[in-house]
Amino acid sequence: MKPRYLHLTSVLIFMVLSWNVAFAHTPDTPTDNESLATAYTISNPTKSWAIYAELHEGQEAQYYEFELPPNERLFAQLFVPPGEDSRFNPNLVIMGPGITSQDTVPAYVETAENVGIALQIGQRPSSVTYEPFTPSSFYELASFDQEVSAGGTYYVAVYEQSHGGRYGLAIGYKEEFGLDEFIRIPIDVIGIHQWEGQSLLFILAPLLITLIAGFALLIWKRPTSLRGVFSGIGVLAGLLYLGSGFMMLTQMILALTAASPDVGVLLTAIFILIPILLAIAIFRLTIPRKQITVRVRIFMVVLGVIGLFAWAGLLVGPALALVGSVVPDKRF
Repeated sequence: MKPRYLHLTSVLIFMVLSWNVAFAHTPDTPTDNESLATAYTISNPTKSWAIYAELHEGQEAQYYEFELPPNERLFAQLFVPPGEDSRFNPNLVIMGPGITSQDTVPAYVETAENVGIALQIGQRPSSVTYEPFTPSSFYELASFDQEVSAGGTYYVAVYEQSHGGRYGLAIGYKEEFGLDEFIRIPIDVIGIHQWEGQSLLFILAPLLITLIAGFALLIWKRPTSLRGVFSGIGVLAGLLYLGSGFMMLTQMILALTAASPDVGVLLTAIFILIPILLAIAIFRLTIPRKQITVRVRIFMVVLGVIGLFAWAGLLVGPALALVGSVVPDKRF
């Protein structure tokens, strides 16, 4: 393997980490929050969360609860996927001790006592916003961004007068990820695309096609390439890396059918290119190898670790690369 692939990949990863991105939300999914008493609790509400939910019918409200200290920024944003019924335009209600408004909401929306109420009417804009990390696109319907002077318990309610539908709620402004949250993002993204209305088979199709076509091509062109355990595991890891890149490419094209391209497309392109470069590097290590040296195994470990943090191979690819780095070089 030539080191230039690692050098280029390192540069691309550095560019991603240096990018100031406003949509790096940690995904979450609420359950059973159709009343103020059962409001979904958001821990650490200054951290940037993206909640993916659904109102089942008109005149239904769903509720969220969190604690804020005094003089803290409260950020909330309501959005819907572009494929959602255009008649579905939910509204956003913010309630808490630091809210100065006393807006009127429908009787079926529960309100907390002795606090301010701010109503943000959901309005679908003419343009769709492109989100580079997922990648996906959405309509931003309403937002609230204000420093609240009083600390205490705050509530957010989402409701729609006439129709049910899928909505997303972004809470918090600090783009922070725990190690486990960052690593599992590729799996969480699959759930986000399902929330958008895509089937699991459609989401995984580019990966499955890559695996089938890749092994078919290898067996046809180089039948001796897969006779060793190291080579077989390495090729499978590389194909998973490659397929995950094609999955993201497919989602980017799909998102751009609704949204206009912006600078975020460059970030998505980097996320697509990194697993492809890593896959090429793995293939150069494993097809074919006469001798599996310590240096080769170290390179495989490096490619596994980078793949884990570059969201390549849906976690399985990096795991296989790490396993392959220690397996004996035996023939099948």
